[in-house]
Amino acid sequence: MVRPPDDLRQTRETILLGSGTTLNTEGGAPLMSDATKLGNLLFLSGRAAVDPATGALRADDFEGQMKIVLGDALTVLDAAGSGPEHVLRVECWLADRGDFAAWNDGYSAAFPPPRPARTTLVADFPVAGLLIELQLTALVQS
Repeated sequence: MVRPPDDLRQTRETILLGSGTTLNTEGGAPLMSDATKLGNLLFLSGRAAVDPATGALRADDFEGQMKIVLGDALTVLDAAGSGPEHVLRVECWLADRGDFAAWNDGYSAAFPPPRPARTTLVADFPVAGLLIELQLTALVQS
């Protein structure tokens, strides 16, 4: 296993919200942090519309799941001292390419111009019924 240099491990900050918005499929404490901060960069873990306590979907339709993941991401950004205007990169996975137009609308509403760099992929998720997952990289103002 490759380990980061000691100076990197000592300067990295883990952000874990008290509400535990990150899913742990094995029960107990989440398996990952909501975000990791290194210097002025913030890396958000993937956001999915899954209740972390029960593993149940929090919405069944694409629009509902998209609103949840965007809202959760904005909550983590805010907790870390950032916001949508400081997002540098958005990575999105969709279960159905037919939801791409709706994703474009949600992305445009959530991120003001100049909009962040973006990648959107179609993927098969391990959680049945999951329709979208979102991951962000943002700048944190010091």
